[in-house]
Order: sequence, then structure tokens, then C-alpha cells
Amino acid sequence: MIPISPDVRQLIGDWAEAVENRSLLHQKFALPKESPVGGGKKLDQASRWSVLRIVSRGSQLLADDASNLRKQANRLAQKNPDKAGRLMREASVAEKMATVAKAVHALPPAANANAASFLGDLAKSFGGRVETFEATLGARLLVNLAGGVIENAGIALDRCFGLPIIPGSAVKGITRSQALWEIREATGDDKSRLLTLAMLLFGYGANDIKSEGDFGWAGGSELARKVSTQIGNDDFKGCACFLPAYPTTPPEIEVDMVNPHYPNYYGGRRPRAEDNENPEPNYFPAVRAGCAFGFAVLLNRRPEHAGATAEQLLGQAKDWLQRAVTTKGAGAKTGAGYGWFVLGRKTTSQNVSQPPSASGDAPSSTTEAAGSTSPAERLISKWRNKLAMTGNFIAALPEIAALEDDKDVKRVFELLIPERERRLNRKNNPYWQSFTSGRHGEAGKRILARAGFKLL
Repeated sequence: MIPISPDVRQLIGDWAEAVENRSLLHQKFALPKESPVGGGKKLDQASRWSVLRIVSRGSQLLADDASNLRKQANRLAQKNPDKAGRLMREASVAEKMATVAKAVHALPPAANANAASFLGDLAKSFGGRVETFEATLGARLLVNLAGGVIENAGIALDRCFGLPIIPGSAVKGITRSQALWEIREATGDDKSRLLTLAMLLFGYGANDIKSEGDFGWAGGSELARKVSTQIGNDDFKGCACFLPAYPTTPPEIEVDMVNPHYPNYYGGRRPRAEDNENPEPNYFPAVRAGCAFGFAVLLNRRPEHAGATAEQLLGQAKDWLQRAVTTKGAGAKTGAGYGWFVLGRKTTSQNVSQPPSASGDAPSSTTEAAGSTSPAERLISKWRNKLAMTGNFIAALPEIAALEDDKDVKRVFELLIPERERRLNRKNNPYWQSFTSGRHGEAGKRILARAGFKLL
């Protein structure tokens, strides 16, 4: 049984079958690895079943597991009665876990409508101090994967409705990351202007403006100190609040999986990865593509810095956030193609299954997608998420270098080269050594020069 106190058990049932809220099921009532119903032995499927219980088709998937386990047990009843008995006990656990209380049918749509109307209410309440927009998931979303009772199988769920959300801290984080990269790549007065807006929006501490700090890295420590002097403080609380993003259309939660094929090698128990190990699948929940989320940024106070207005701050924050969600994505595993958005609310008949274009805005319809035939966009579609490793350099780099417009080279470079490698822009980095050597090395060097990317 799920370990709960007797009074709670009386209220919600032995298996929390009366609980309607996904957040409660996920955070409080996960199935333990060992259960008396399983004969006191380890339940190999405990984590998976706990994840299945909160996904949209969880009840059916758990019922299918129970049916399959009973069939296996019946086949082994004569040959291996001990194993058959264990499988029957596990089938009983899966069957009981499949009993999930259904929320009131009208509740999720009401929650979505409430989230959508909240964006309008913000504009009315805060006037010129708020910017809002909606964006639709173009791929599965993984958020708060490291949180929750089950290790590396978390998800951020609203405590009232059990709906998936993107926490405000995550929204702020991806916006700040986008800002830092744009500041680093800007030049002249534009660099100073963007750095000032970012330091006012996000706030900073003394360490942030040092050469090893974020703003010192992005704009240079000398310029960061100059801006902090103009603002008038070495420690400054940011003027912007980044609110959690709530779904404005009905979301579906699916079960996803990673399947390490060499668990002993990755765990350091073998010196080499060999093809005689048993994979160990790990299951985790994901928000299905096609769900729209509402984003909001508001100013908690008007800036006193004479060089920036509220309109400038809000406009820049919105631009950074929109580019972040459409080109880099939100949540975990963005480098593998998860978490990117298309601006606006898209219906299920509209296309949200293709990666974003070079401008960061994915086509809103199949017709538009078919017309996106520029060389840069074809390269982005072909090589997206395939340049995290160096094996594709020999084919990809000459194709990128062949682009005629330097602006296209720069856009393709920024979208295809992983952010973590761009931050480690050292000549002795194995990634960049491979980028500039071998048969494709000359093409790699031309790409770096045309993209304005320098190795230190």
C-alpha cells in the first residue's frame, strides 16, 4: 500500500484512489519501491507506475500492465509457480493503482479560461507596467524534472488544479540567459544600452559585475561597473517580475522515457561500453506538444534610472522572453529538441510539429511551413540538435559555410551550435578543436569569422 496515516487512508482510500489532484498524487502519494502487497519485495515498476498515474491516459496504461502481468503469470503457473505468484501480486498492485479519481469534467477548461482571462486582467490592473503574450508548445515540455518524490521524474504542477506550469523562476532564467548572450554579441552603444536594461530588469549583486560574473562576462567588467555607478548601487533589486506561465488551452501529460543502454559503464562499474548490458529504462512525465501557455512580465516599480523608461524595459523584456522560448526553449533537454514554442495560440489543426525557423518564429500553418524554403531554414531543419557531437561536422560545416549572407551564417550558427559550447569558447576545448581541424577545418574557421565568434 501507499504509506499514509490511518485517518488520511480513511479519507482517500488505501491507494489514494479518491484523490483527483495530480499534484497531490505526484508529490505526496507515490508508490514505494517495496510494498507489503508485493510480498515485501522490491517492485521494479514502482517509479513507472507512479508516473503513469498522473498522465492523461494513466488509468488505461496501468490496466494494460495489470492484464499483461496476469497473462505472464498464467503462462508460468506450472513451470515457475514462485515467479507466477510474484507476477500476480504485481498485477494486483497495478490494478489498484489504475483506480484514479476523475476530476470534475468542467474544471480543467475553467482553469484554462481563468489563466487566459488573467492575462487580460493584468493589463487592466497594471496599465502600462505589464506585457503579456501566449505561445504554443511545438514539442514536449519537461519542467522541474529533478523535483518531486521520484528522482529525475518530476514535473511542475499547480497545487490547486494539478495543471502543468512553468515556474516564474524558470521564465526569468531563460529570459536572462537570452539577454546575456545578446549583450555579449552586441557592439558599441547597443551593448551599453542592452546591458543597462538587463541590469535594471534582473537586478545584480557585486559579484555579477566582476569579470567572472554574468554581467561582467556579457558586457565586460569595466562597462558593467560603469552602468552600476550610473544606476547608483553595487547591489540592485530588479524592477521586473516574471510570473509563472499557465496553460491557456487544455494540456495533456504523457509518459516519456530515456533508456541508458550501458548502465554499468555509465556508473563506473565497467571500463568499456559493451553491447551485453541490459538497458534500464527511466520514465518521466512530459507535457504534450500543442498546449498554449500564457506569459507575463510586469514592473514592480518604475525605474529611477534616467536612461530607461518603463516602456523600454518592458518591450526589451518581452523581446528577450519571446526569442528565448522560440529559439532556445524552456525546461529540461532543450538541446534534444524539447520545450520550444511557437508564438500565439495555435489550434490543433495548425502546424506546431516542426522546429522554429531561423528567425525564431515557427510557421503557423502547413502552407507557411511548405513555403519556408530559404537555404538557411533548410539547414536549420536538417541539422537542428545534431551538432551537439562533432561527428556531423564533416558534412554540416561546409554546407553552413556555403551560405551567401553573413547574417544567415550567424543565425544558423547560433541556433545549431549548443549554448554550452559557445560559453566555453576556448581554443583548447575539444569541441572547437574539432570545429577548426580536419577536412572541414577551413569551413569551420570561415564560419567562426563570418559569425563574429572568437575563440580565446
